[in-house]
Amino acid sequence: MREDRMSPSERIGAFLSGKPIDRFPCVPLILNHAARVNGVKIGAHNRDGALMGKCHADAYRRYGQDLITIFSDTAVISEAMGTELFFPEDDVPRVQTPAIPNIGDWSRLVEATADDGRLPVYLEAIRTASAEVAGEVPVTCCFPAPFTTAAMLRGTDQFARDLFRNRECAHGLLQHSLDACCAFSDAVVDTGGIPVVVDPIATGSVLGERHFREFALPYLTELHKRIAARGMPVLLHICGQTQRILDAMLESGAALLSLDDIPMSVARDRAGSKVALMGNVRPAQTLLKGKPEDVVNEVRELCEIGRSCSAGFVLGSGCEAPIATPPENIDAMMNAVREFGCFD
Repeated sequence: MREDRMSPSERIGAFLSGKPIDRFPCVPLILNHAARVNGVKIGAHNRDGALMGKCHADAYRRYGQDLITIFSDTAVISEAMGTELFFPEDDVPRVQTPAIPNIGDWSRLVEATADDGRLPVYLEAIRTASAEVAGEVPVTCCFPAPFTTAAMLRGTDQFARDLFRNRECAHGLLQHSLDACCAFSDAVVDTGGIPVVVDPIATGSVLGERHFREFALPYLTELHKRIAARGMPVLLHICGQTQRILDAMLESGAALLSLDDIPMSVARDRAGSKVALMGNVRPAQTLLKGKPEDVVNEVRELCEIGRSCSAGFVLGSGCEAPIATPPENIDAMMNAVREFGCFD
C-alpha cells in the first residue's frame, strides 16, 4: 500500500485550487457512525456538542478520511423552528409533531437563530473537533437544505401534497426555511467549519425535474450564493436516485456534487467540466453488507472513472456510512484509494 504524501488539509486545499494532489481525496461519509467509534449511544452523540466533536475527531484518527463531516439528522433546523422530535436512545431522532400541521398557520413557527434547538450542539462539535485535529483535516458541517427543512416543518407526506394543492404556501414555507438555513450556514463559517448542504427529501426518488426546478432549485441556489459569498466552497449532497434531476443540480452553483444512486460514468458525461463529482461506493450493499474485497473492487472501478472527470473527483460513499458499518470496510476504502487513486 502506498503511503500518503499530503495531509488531508493539504490535499483538499490543493484539490479545490486545481493544484496537483498525491491521490484522490476520500470521504466515506462518517456521520453517526462516529459514535460507534467511541462506543457511545447515538442519542447522547446528537445532543452533546463536545461529545459529538470528540467522536468525529477520534473517527478521523481511526480512519484517516479527508474530511470530518459533523452531522446528526436532517431535522435539526426544523427542530429549531418548532418541529418536535422523538429521541431514541441509540438511533437518530425523528419527527414527532411537525411545526406547521395546518398550512398557512405560522403561529408555531420560530424564526430560528443559531442559538435555538440543537444548532448550538453542531457549533460546539465544530469547535471541539477543530481543536482536536489542529488543522490537520478540514472540519465540515452537514445541514439540511431549505426543501428538506420545509418537509420536516410540515411533515414529508403533507408537504408533498402541498406542492400540488398549496403551492403559494409551500413557497412561503420554503422562504422561511431558506432564511434559517442561510443564518445557520453563516454561523458554521463563523465557527470555523465548512458548510455542506444536504437535501435528501429533494431526491429524484421523490421529485421529478419540473418540481425540483420549481421548489428546490431556487432556494438551493440562493443558499449556495450565500455560502460562496463567505468565501467557502459550495458542496451539495443529495441522496437516492439523482439521474433525472442531475441537470438541475448542475445549475445550483455547487462546486462539488456528492452523488448516490447514479452511475458515476453517466454523471461524469453529463457534468463535463462544470462541477467536480464525489461518490459513490454503495453504502448499504457494499459498505454495510459487503466484504473488504467488495469495497476494493468498487473503489477500483470508481477511481478509473474518476480519472476522466475533467472538473475533479473525490471518492466518497454514496450516502451516510451506515451506523453499523464494519470498520474493516472503511479501512478497505481508505487503503484502496491509496492504491488505485494515486498520482505519480
